[in-house]
Amino acid sequence: MRRLIYIIISLILIPSLPAISRAAEATEGVKISLAEAVKLALNNNLGLQLQKDDVNAAQGAREAAEGEFDVLATGQGGAEGKELTPLIPEGATEERSAQWSAGLQKKFSTGTEVSLNWQNSRFSNTPSAYLIDPAYNSALTLGLRQPLLQGFGIARQTASIRASEKNLAAATFMVGAEAANLAAKVKGAYWNLVYAWQDKSVKVLSLTLAQKLLAETDAKIKAGKLAEVDIYQPQSEIARREEGLISADRAIGLYEDELKLLMNSKDWLAPFLPTDLPATKPITPDLTSILENALKNRPDIKAADLSIDAATIGEETARDNTRPSLALVGLVGQGGTDDAYGDSLDDAVDNGETQWQAGLAFSMPLQNNAAKGLYRQASAAHSKARNSAQLLRLEVQQGVRTTVRDVQLAIKGMEATKKTSLASHKRLEAEQAKFEAGRATTLDVLAAQEAYSQALSQEKLTEVAYAQALAELDRIQGLVTPLTTF
Repeated sequence: MRRLIYIIISLILIPSLPAISRAAEATEGVKISLAEAVKLALNNNLGLQLQKDDVNAAQGAREAAEGEFDVLATGQGGAEGKELTPLIPEGATEERSAQWSAGLQKKFSTGTEVSLNWQNSRFSNTPSAYLIDPAYNSALTLGLRQPLLQGFGIARQTASIRASEKNLAAATFMVGAEAANLAAKVKGAYWNLVYAWQDKSVKVLSLTLAQKLLAETDAKIKAGKLAEVDIYQPQSEIARREEGLISADRAIGLYEDELKLLMNSKDWLAPFLPTDLPATKPITPDLTSILENALKNRPDIKAADLSIDAATIGEETARDNTRPSLALVGLVGQGGTDDAYGDSLDDAVDNGETQWQAGLAFSMPLQNNAAKGLYRQASAAHSKARNSAQLLRLEVQQGVRTTVRDVQLAIKGMEATKKTSLASHKRLEAEQAKFEAGRATTLDVLAAQEAYSQALSQEKLTEVAYAQALAELDRIQGLVTPLTTF
């Protein structure tokens, strides 16, 4: 009886004993806490790395949009020669020319395009037919183009930059959303692994009880208190519980692989030995405040709202592109011509040849189908972004309600299973006492043992379910760290 009491006390203490630590003492492996598992996953998970790649791509898109206002330097040069058949006496038989130029172009946020060009040329013919031969020409011109309809205004000209900034911020928030989802998955996998180890500990103790009953049955048979056939029931039960122990080891391996996959672990040989146990202190989640936090702080909701802003800008740009193009154009310049390049430069300053140009440039496709089609696409993208954000908010509201309910039910489940395991323990004590008094069979004791081990395993399962519900409570609010505290 004293031996039974010792075993029963051991079973009762399973919820508070670090069963995993005992397994770690017998098995070489990597001890890991929940916080460490989450941290390693956040650093190594490939899915999260893909989200970070999206951020880098969005940064590149923003830089590309800013490139529209970069200063552009241009330059070109070349020479040309012609041998001609004279059409009149003393007509030219050979012409040679060369041109070289350099310039700068710049577009401003107002849409104003300014160009500065330095143009040079040389011309000669044989025999000479001009007053100046060879003739050098140098000119400096300043050009201007200002859109008046399509593309008018700072908002229109900076639309691509503003849209890319919105997309960059959205991609950054999506990294946070992916991190929150990943953290919840890691927590769930970690607690599954914890339960697998705890379930194995329960099965080990259940097997120990069956082995003890076998020894007691054998003693009673030798004492003539039981028939020899009574030995087969505990023997068969021991074999069945050994099979259960094998299944427990398989579950440990499966949950361990799941956790390693989330963490992108490089070591698939050493087992993981979780060191944390699920907290069982009940909390009272407030549905209103949790819903408010989720709608206010979730990164994916912020990203969805930014996507709406980017789509709005895209729609405005597409609408503007359906308008005709009308621009004010102008040019002023000064140059000089002489028979030497240096003299042409002096002439450009002292006795310059001036030029100017002013006017309007207009264009409009008669059908304009391309611009209309792009505008329709942009309008649809804007509508889709709004509807997606609204759908996400509805899903968050549903998720918050479900998660809060799961937390509340998990608390009730822990309370119920604790009562069940206590009642099963009392029943086992009673059946063991009756067996020792000869008023119960081995089958009665084995049934009580099995009922108690199942109740104890179910109690551990509800504790893990509670911890997983709390992890989901973090995720539904977009939280990664710190972990839920009590």
